[in-house]
Amino acid sequence: MAKATRAAHRHEAEGYLQAAREFQAAAEEGIARRWWRAAGSASLHAAIAACDAVCVLYLGERAAGANHEEAADLLQDAGAPGGPDKAKQLRAILTAKNRIEYESRAISERESRELVKRSRRLVDWAGDTLK
Repeated sequence: MAKATRAAHRHEAEGYLQAAREFQAAAEEGIARRWWRAAGSASLHAAIAACDAVCVLYLGERAAGANHEEAADLLQDAGAPGGPDKAKQLRAILTAKNRIEYESRAISERESRELVKRSRRLVDWAGDTLK
């Protein structure tokens, strides 16, 4: 089955990186305020936006499907240095998406901190990759 993607000009990569940085800042603010679910949710969005930045730079497209696993698949195949490893990291973050955003149970401080740490790695990598 073909992945849903959306074409983007390579110069738009910086905009996706800026979005990733903003979401990451929101995630870190959520940690500071002890808003575990908000921090986890923002970290998910930071990781996806970081992935989009790198895919736009390397491929001129980003994942656009409802299944965010496609974003990880696209990143894995983008040809960016370290891309396959970062795609694994994105997949690890995405495993928490439904639990954080759609279930009633609380997310723990430990879970939230781990997600924010993982998304920070992706955002920092995307920033280095776009330099």
